[in-house]
Amino acid sequence: QEQKHGVHLYSKRVFIMENCSELMPRYLAFVRGVVDAPDLNLNVSREILQQDALVRNIKKNLVKKILDLLAEMEQEKYETFYAEFGPIFKAGISQDFDNKDKIASLLRYKTTHSDGKYSSLADYVGRMKPDQKEIYYITGDSLTMLLNSPHLERLKEKDLEVILMTDPIDEWVIRDLHEF
Repeated sequence: QEQKHGVHLYSKRVFIMENCSELMPRYLAFVRGVVDAPDLNLNVSREILQQDALVRNIKKNLVKKILDLLAEMEQEKYETFYAEFGPIFKAGISQDFDNKDKIASLLRYKTTHSDGKYSSLADYVGRMKPDQKEIYYITGDSLTMLLNSPHLERLKEKDLEVILMTDPIDEWVIRDLHEF
């Protein structure tokens, strides 16, 4: 699917390219901004951008900076961001193996014990009972459907917390999220 990226590329304040997909991975396509790279050749094509080490370095630094910024956001603001862009952001687990651990730490899910609030996977693991060895999760279309699922009855009896996953991409995320 053709998707516009919000990053515009300039070199020495000269416009080079609009919607520069080489500078921002698809899972961060919601980011808008301008990159002015003074070392970039003014006579560039899309093929040169894909092979340019400078562009790869700029992309790596942009992603690192954005992920650090998201990690430093206060919880309430981050939850607002995550409610809006979480499904797109989750795709980074499967698309960006270099930053998979950082993205995993930024994932948030509602659980059976979170009272409608988001919780990180690390927080879930920290709340696990001492004899609990597995992480329990359930996927579906809505929170109401998941909370009323008959699959949760035995876990509710044992008072075990279950992660509630309502986005279709969550099943892909689980496949590539080995550390948890």
